[in-house]
Amino acid sequence: MSKGILVTLREHLKNGDEYHLIDKNNAKTADITSADKIAFGLDAASPEISLSLEDLTDFSIEGKAVVLRVIVHCWMHKDSSAADYLADCQKLHLMNISFLQRNDLLNWLSGQTETSQYITGQNKAVTSTTEATEATVASTEKSNKTAASARTSESKASTTTTTSGLSNIEIIQKDDPVLYKNLQEERTLVDHNSSLRGNKPIDFRYLIKDVELKLIPSLKGSSSKSGRASKGHVSKTKASSKSVLSKEPIILISSATSSMLTLANIKDFLEQSKYVSPKDITVTSNKDTVIVEKKFEKISKPIRFLIVNNPNRFTKPEYWDRLVAVFTTGHTWQFSNYHWNTPQELFQHCNGYYFHFNGDEVPKHVQQWNVQRIALDKHQRFKDIEAVRTFWTSLEKTLLARGYH
Repeated sequence: MSKGILVTLREHLKNGDEYHLIDKNNAKTADITSADKIAFGLDAASPEISLSLEDLTDFSIEGKAVVLRVIVHCWMHKDSSAADYLADCQKLHLMNISFLQRNDLLNWLSGQTETSQYITGQNKAVTSTTEATEATVASTEKSNKTAASARTSESKASTTTTTSGLSNIEIIQKDDPVLYKNLQEERTLVDHNSSLRGNKPIDFRYLIKDVELKLIPSLKGSSSKSGRASKGHVSKTKASSKSVLSKEPIILISSATSSMLTLANIKDFLEQSKYVSPKDITVTSNKDTVIVEKKFEKISKPIRFLIVNNPNRFTKPEYWDRLVAVFTTGHTWQFSNYHWNTPQELFQHCNGYYFHFNGDEVPKHVQQWNVQRIALDKHQRFKDIEAVRTFWTSLEKTLLARGYH
């Protein structure tokens, strides 16, 4: 049986073998996204061994196998900080491996540890090793005379110095080769506690620099703003908050004609739990706003929502304060003229929702956004009510947190 992909990769990496990324034209490339294979050997045209970057590996996250491309990209950033690695993953739209999982993987690939808790199949290997050991013990028990002689020799060697000057291991090697071979294959067990202690000191000073560059300036800015507000604008802030709560909260949707939810079908979907494809709607309207009303269980009065597909109508800052949800199609150009024009910043200020059909693949970059993914059935319309209920339940929690009662 051939060795696993990860085991083969590990053998070359821990030995320091030179590797190349090769594209579909068998040419070297430094771009992990355009590469097709990773090859080991001095000659990239005819390497000693090559592995496809699209193959699934035994390394799994939340029960899902990770492709070799993500593993190799993680190894390429073995000396990078967590912030730099995450930034490159977002730039290349590649899955990022969390800090603990990444540290576990890199230690295993470099040969610093012999096991990884995120690699499936190792339990089977342990079981096979155990069965082999048991079989060896059984065969050893059959030769009682040899085993007894080995134990006697070992006991004598541990208390006195033999005339030949042999050590315990040398005696076992001479009297019982099978036992000696098993002892040579022994490995130190790694549990949760010993894994956390690690086998080398890790320098976390790069995190101090990240905090100084990213967190401290924003904290200083927010503290200075709160200080100015506390000196004479308290009553104005309270009045502004009450003014926002007294007006319709806003839901922004995409203006793209290819979007699943548009102004043409959003009202029936959110009020009647009935989805109709925009392609099947013949009646058109020039309106760029729609009113949707909803009665919640934990909020005393029904709330009217303003559905908007064009943020250019937001002529006052208060409109962005009233924004409670954004429906995204997964395209970043949708946020280009928003007040917060990056997904990372936008979805810290309001809820994000990504509606899609069951069976459709969710883009990797959307999976990394702070958005709730809600799936609709392509044909069974009676299931729409469940999707709409999921949306309203999520939004109700946000409204309660903002002060709607």
